[in-house]
Amino acid sequence: MAIKVQGTTVIDDSRQLNVTGVSTLGTVQISSGIVTATSGIVTYYGDGSQLEGITAGGGVFDGFNTGITSAISATLTGIGTTVLTLPATSGKQYIFYSIHASNVATGNTEVNVIGAFDYNGGERTYFGYNVPIPTGTAIEMLKQPHILNPSDRITMRSTDYDRVGTDDIVEVYITYQETTSSDYFGVGLGTVGIGLTTPIGIHTATTYPSIIESINLVNRTDTGAYPVSITITSGVVTTYLVDNLIVPKYGAVEILDTPKRLNVNDVLSIQVDQTETIDVQVSGKKVV
Repeated sequence: MAIKVQGTTVIDDSRQLNVTGVSTLGTVQISSGIVTATSGIVTYYGDGSQLEGITAGGGVFDGFNTGITSAISATLTGIGTTVLTLPATSGKQYIFYSIHASNVATGNTEVNVIGAFDYNGGERTYFGYNVPIPTGTAIEMLKQPHILNPSDRITMRSTDYDRVGTDDIVEVYITYQETTSSDYFGVGLGTVGIGLTTPIGIHTATTYPSIIESINLVNRTDTGAYPVSITITSGVVTTYLVDNLIVPKYGAVEILDTPKRLNVNDVLSIQVDQTETIDVQVSGKKVV
């Protein structure tokens, strides 16, 4: 095997290439064989589009998230039930990737699902409120990963077409990952936390910057659509992520398609026109 740099062979099979630090070799070509390292870490700089057959965790990387550690299922009831209470173990955090809700009602009928996070030491905040599930279908209630903490709970309820609590019409399947970390954060505000119509801070990037992965907004009413604004304040500059976004009745809106960074001391805030209308959940990770 030979390594060529911009058309010139600089290393053949009988010699070794030793590099300290990060070096640029131009266009490196390997005609055959395997790149290996006896120690340290091989880092690829780029978008990864040219990498094939990279092993990770003892297998070939294929795009699947094999870090998911847990899955549970439940059939919901009309009065509501706690479908999961997380362990109280200190130092653990939990990344929820999916809350999948299926319409399993008998007959051709639409049903609805309600879901809330009960944050230990915090408050109840809805991640979905009477969200419709048409007949023969299912919905994904989490568009981005959500972080929960020790002793947090997930409470859910099913309602029929007329939004009357009914048993055995919705089934849920939940997948999540347990981590040993204090860098993740998951916070939520409901009617208590959003008790004013002035801007209210949800998360402040203290000590370290933060990467915000999810901002989920939920209309928690049965009465109509309501506006909400989300801002980032950095010093004296305030930037709107959404300004007077109308969240429809029975709607849940994930406003982040891609992550957002908060620099140190930046503040993420919410403002509503009317209290007891919108709930919010924010999940992210500190950049330590």
